[in-house]
Order: sequence, then C-alpha cells, then structure tokens
Amino acid sequence: MSLKCLVIEDELPAQRVLKKYIADVPSLELKGMYTSAVNALDKLQEEKIDLLFLDINLPKISGLSFLRSLNNPPQVIITTAYPDYAPEGFELDVTDYLLKPFSFERFLKAVSKTTDIANLRESDGTSIDNNKFVFIKVDKILQKVDFETIVFIESDRDYVKVETEDESFTHLQTLKYWEKLLPNQRFARVHKSFIVNITKVQKIIGNQIEIGDEVIPIGRHYKQDFMDKIETIS
Repeated sequence: MSLKCLVIEDELPAQRVLKKYIADVPSLELKGMYTSAVNALDKLQEEKIDLLFLDINLPKISGLSFLRSLNNPPQVIITTAYPDYAPEGFELDVTDYLLKPFSFERFLKAVSKTTDIANLRESDGTSIDNNKFVFIKVDKILQKVDFETIVFIESDRDYVKVETEDESFTHLQTLKYWEKLLPNQRFARVHKSFIVNITKVQKIIGNQIEIGDEVIPIGRHYKQDFMDKIETIS
C-alpha cells in the first residue's frame, strides 16, 4: 500500500529535499507540492490525502493556523527551522516534527510512524476494534499490552505513557496512533493529552474524571463525544 501525501512548503531547497526523500520511499506517493496552504486546500477537499508535510512559516496563513482550520486533517509531519513551535505542534496531534535541515534517516523515522497507523487500518482486512492487544517497543523489548488492562494514556510530545492496571510504559508514539489502534467503543479521547478506558472511570465531576488516585481533565472539544460513549456503555 502507498500513502498519498502533499507537501506545503514555500522554500525551494526544502521542496527539493522533500521531493527527493519522498521519491526514495516506495510507500509514499506525492500528490502535490504547494507554496501556500490556501492553494492546497482544494486538493485536500477533492482527494483523500493520507499524509501532509507542512511548513509553519507560510504566506497568508501559518501552517499551524491552517491545521487548526481543518475539520478532519490527515496525518501531519511538521517541517520547520524553528524548534519553538514543537510543543504547539504536538498539541495539535501532529505525527512528528522535523527540524530543518533533517537527514533522510530522520525523515524515515517520522514516516515510519505514519505507516504504522496506516497498516493498522488495512492489515489482514481486520477491524481495529476486534484487536485485543498490541506489542509495543519498550527499552528495546517488545512488550505485550492487553487493551482491557489499559487505564489511560497520556501524551508527552512525541512520547506517550501507557498506564495499565499493573504498570506503566513509556512508548515512542503519538496519541493519534493509539486513538486509531484502540477499540472505539471502549476508549475515548477526553483531552488533547489523554485517552481513557471508559470502563475504568469511577467518577465524573464537572470537567474532570477520577480513576483511582488520578484526576484527568476533560477538554471542552471532547466532552460531548465522551459523554455519548459513557451513555452507550452504561
């Protein structure tokens, strides 16, 4: 399978690098190169794009502002010369953040995160909701994690903490990866930094969830979906 990707980048040298790197990865298919986000909007609306390489400093509208404006954005890899924007980028659920100039090796590492998510959708034609466990790499060891034991998952930029009933794991991935992986009827995104196992929730007090000794905030953009799932599973 191949991932259809767009590049939104206004600097010619960076365009050339990305075009070459994309051409060298068989799983990527470049569908367009744009110098401004506004010009790319029609393409995003008319064709399903899997991956967006997005610069931040762009004419007319910044990359991050453009990303906020999209209702259902594809996976996004930020490409920029400015490291100060990294926290804001990860708050918007970008898959990775490439700091210019970046090597082909670093580019591949970012792309591997997107292909992991895409493969989950199509492997063996199996629904993600039917999976019951996953193996994750923790300190060079593949660790089996049963979904039913997960209490919550917390994001810390490009890492996540997977809190289970028995122990915690730190994993090099994003919340978006886990959101696609976990059974939708059992897990809910409740905040830009948290996914919770609905069956583990003990109390909901205002905009907070209590699970054992943990107090987890509920973001206003996520609350309605979370409450709908709570009612469904009750």
